[in-house]
Amino acid sequence: MTDMMKQVSEVELAYKILQKTGHSMYFRELITEVLELKGRRIHSLAHAMSEVHTQINMDSRFVHMGKGMWGLVEWSPQQLSAHSVGDDADSVPSSFSSRREKLFEEIQQEYVASAAEPGERE
Repeated sequence: MTDMMKQVSEVELAYKILQKTGHSMYFRELITEVLELKGRRIHSLAHAMSEVHTQINMDSRFVHMGKGMWGLVEWSPQQLSAHSVGDDADSVPSSFSSRREKLFEEIQQEYVASAAEPGERE
């Protein structure tokens, strides 16, 4: 099993760890577990942790939960992927859509009003 772990990337191990635990983890705990499973020699722990942290940060499957906690996007019902939404705006919850449309209308009205005010242009 350790040979298989050595062939898997660090970010893939982090993904599998989070899937297995089923809850968010503090980044140092997650990365330490990844490095232990990987079993490679590390010259600088800080450098190795920053490398793995960067990989996790760049991978769209992970989401920063705040205060150093990382989880998986698939756990968040608020996160709508392009596959689930598609081009159909009706699949977005109506309260979200109506709030967004109202905000957009208010911004447009303010912009038009400010552009129409005489004496403001120089």
